[in-house]
Amino acid sequence: MDKVEYKIFVKTSSVYTGGSTDATVNINLISKDGNASTGYFKLDHFWRNDFEKGKVDKFKKKTKDVGLPEVIEIKLTGGIIGKDAWFCDYIEIKLGESSAFYPVYDWVEDEIQVTHSSASIPQKSSDYVRQMRQAEVEKHKHDYDWIPKPTPDDLGWNLPRSLNAATYDDLPPIFKRPDYREEHLNQKKSERKMDAIISLIKCKIFPVKTFDDFQKLNRREFSDRQSTNYTEGWDTDEGMGRQVLNGINPLAFSRCQELPQYFNVTNEDVAAILGPNTSLEKEIKAGKCYILDTTEKLEPVERNFYFDTDKPLYCPNAIGLFHVNSKGNFLPIALQLVPGNRDYLFTPSDTKDDWLLAKLYFRTAECSLHEWDAHLFCTHVIMEPFSIAAFRCFPRCHPVYKLLRPHIQTLMAINAEDRTTLIAPGSPANKAIATVSASALRHYFKDMKFEDLNIVKRLKTQGLDNPKLLPKFHYRDDATLLWDIMRNYVSKVIRHYYKSDVDVCDDYELQDYANDVANNGLGWQDGNTHGMPDKITTIEQLIDLCHTLMFTSSVQHAIVNFGQYETYRFIPNCPSAMRLPPHKKGEATMKRIMNSLPDEKVALVAIALAYTLSSFCPFESYLGDYPERHFTEPEIFKIREEYRSELKEAGEKMRKRNEGLEHPYTWLYPDRVPNSISI
Repeated sequence: MDKVEYKIFVKTSSVYTGGSTDATVNINLISKDGNASTGYFKLDHFWRNDFEKGKVDKFKKKTKDVGLPEVIEIKLTGGIIGKDAWFCDYIEIKLGESSAFYPVYDWVEDEIQVTHSSASIPQKSSDYVRQMRQAEVEKHKHDYDWIPKPTPDDLGWNLPRSLNAATYDDLPPIFKRPDYREEHLNQKKSERKMDAIISLIKCKIFPVKTFDDFQKLNRREFSDRQSTNYTEGWDTDEGMGRQVLNGINPLAFSRCQELPQYFNVTNEDVAAILGPNTSLEKEIKAGKCYILDTTEKLEPVERNFYFDTDKPLYCPNAIGLFHVNSKGNFLPIALQLVPGNRDYLFTPSDTKDDWLLAKLYFRTAECSLHEWDAHLFCTHVIMEPFSIAAFRCFPRCHPVYKLLRPHIQTLMAINAEDRTTLIAPGSPANKAIATVSASALRHYFKDMKFEDLNIVKRLKTQGLDNPKLLPKFHYRDDATLLWDIMRNYVSKVIRHYYKSDVDVCDDYELQDYANDVANNGLGWQDGNTHGMPDKITTIEQLIDLCHTLMFTSSVQHAIVNFGQYETYRFIPNCPSAMRLPPHKKGEATMKRIMNSLPDEKVALVAIALAYTLSSFCPFESYLGDYPERHFTEPEIFKIREEYRSELKEAGEKMRKRNEGLEHPYTWLYPDRVPNSISI
């Protein structure tokens, strides 16, 4: 049989120190129909170190002609000391003027099979490729297993199911951080730890006695490209209202349709604030009043105790009423710290100290709601089952896998750490916040529905979608702009591969994914799949699913995560816990305020956590960036170029608006929104 010359280009990863290998790399090229192959041959240059970090090695091999291979098999043999795993980015093969690209982007430990780069759904693949896909999925389900079903004594009880990895070190290699992420995270932890030690020493000499003294706890300049005047006017009604409206939990409030029975504010309480010729009832009916009610979210949640003591930390089940005034400003007009008790109802008409302390307690409730609900649960925790199942149920060549992977791969690493540093009962980060994280997460999961992650629906349901009634709501404007752009991108990619609803129904790998998420990831305990269907039956349903997962892992995570340092760096702006129970009307003094605020230890842990989590990685991939070539079809390249162009226009629109703002809203610039949850 005639032999032909194949040119083979092999790229070793540049982001993993252990990604190079001294093992022998063998490759087998398999024809399109699977009936012919070259047999394994070595890729090796005599007396040269091949497969080193970041290098592209080039080989020539004359062998049996099988055409451009449909599938390649890679096998490692003969490591110098036992197994020597290798992280291969890709292999490119040229035959004459033709070439094919094989995206690997995975660790090779023994043997793997990879199809060429064109994505495909299983029912439209050849018999041979379908068998290969099935074998790959079976291996993945073994390698990426669910944690055994938790019991009441386990941390994962009543929570979405996680990966079977108790700690970061237990993770499968594919989910561990690249070198640059690991170095960056360790650097930030080290910086803040040293700052905390220095600050504690200073506080021993000069204790915190005033608001300005809290600045001593935070001297590091943080270059996260956010506005430097974010906390300006923190103690004013306008400053507080601005942060509630456009802060790190902008979906926490709703338009007020009627006041809860346990919220005891009356028209007389706020008449002087609203002014003449109107009333509370009229302002509510006109859509100018908004409510942030934490009672349902916080009342059942356990409270923490001060580090290793029996001293409780306090966080009220607070209710806040906000009003859009004639200038379009969003202002607090009534705060109640104990539901049903008017002794704990405050308005701007109260004494300066009473009103300020009430705002501090309200912001403490906001902090707990933000950290455990909007941030940890609604992005990190809820995304894990969707991410795990994608790696379990899809082969590398599946279009949904290729679409989702840049947005889901990094999640498992930070979540594994969170289970020891945030959720574990004795962790310092947990103890620095008034509410118990595990208790909060279980409460939030109980009634959660998948459609809650659809922010456009939430904005409408919560009455936040009307710019005329609620002006200056920059989160709504920017998030919905990015929502529409991302949906357009996802729709084009999905429709390139799925031409009808029948294609969706017949995709058994997709159906396996939906079932795995719904029944093993979410409904593992009581059958409640929380609105996630165990079958996907239409193209629109598939677009909704992929779009929601991508948006939550990128845009929504960016807004609830990267503003933390700006928000929490100055503790009185938004305390993580209080040391005294809420005051009654007339009890507040400056001494009471300072005694209520966190002490130096709690404050420093809260600041350190916020600093570390808010740091952008120097080599981050942002919206529209795709360093790994999972897709190679020209049609997808064109779709991505259109996507990037629309994102660029959106960023320019946001920047132009911000030119006229005293407090620019920069958190959702597309070039500052990472693709995935990595911190």
